[in-house]
Parts: sequence; C-alpha cells; structure tokens
Amino acid sequence: MGYYLKAFIGQKESLAPIRNKYSNSKLVDLTDKISMIPITDELFDEINQMENSSEISSFEFLTKNIENKTLDLIGNKKLAYFESEFFGGQGGHIGLIWVNGKREFIGEFRKDTLNKILKKLGVIKNGNQDEFETVGLDRHRNTEDWID
Repeated sequence: MGYYLKAFIGQKESLAPIRNKYSNSKLVDLTDKISMIPITDELFDEINQMENSSEISSFEFLTKNIENKTLDLIGNKKLAYFESEFFGGQGGHIGLIWVNGKREFIGEFRKDTLNKILKKLGVIKNGNQDEFETVGLDRHRNTEDWID
C-alpha cells in the first residue's frame, strides 16, 4: 500500500490567505498549532490556472507559478510545502519553507525531510513518535482522503 500526499503546511494564520483565495482549498487542522491544505488536482489547477511553468528543483507539483502566487498571498508569513511518496517501504519527502517572501529551507527527497520541516515549524515530537506521527500525518494515506 502506498502513501501519497502533497500539501501546504504551517500555522493556521499562514494558511488563511490561501484558504480564503481558492475555493478548492480545505484547511485541515492537525494539532492546535499546525494545519495543512492538501493540494488536490482541483486546487493545483485553480492556483496554476493551466499556465505553463517550470517545476522547482525536483518537486513534481510545485511550479514557479504556484510559488510566486503563494508568496504574493502569504507575504512575510512562514509556510511550508511538501510532497510525500512511499510505496512498499521505499520513498521519501521533499519540501521547502518560505519565510519573508523567500525560500529559507529546501529539503531534498529523503525519508527525514518532512520531520525536519515540522521541527522548523515548531513541532516537538511526542514520546516515541516522530514529528510526522505527532501531528497525525499517518491518519490517511492519500491526498484526496484528507478532503473527505
């Protein structure tokens, strides 16, 4: 069974401009401090508006167009974006964090990248759980499942 998720993640206040602008966005509270907006195909199309744009680094769904529109919306807020893909125990996460209108951190496709991002967003792991489990990102295995 696979795990596939792509989303914006951060504090609710940082996600509010995206939620307010795009009708296909859904805010999902993970903890009292961390929320996310899963990037469904419909939200991707709504933000990108079918414009051709090159991808950033080795992201599959983050284009320069989407990054620019996101940065225009969030201003100087801190926000992260990540893509996760696992199948049969193989895979990883890729992600970045924007702060003050620019990239502060970019993590390559590795198993620990999302935990690094969550730490930088202030998540403190709970007991034997890592940051990923602490915020409950293991509750669903597919981007679309977070919307239902």
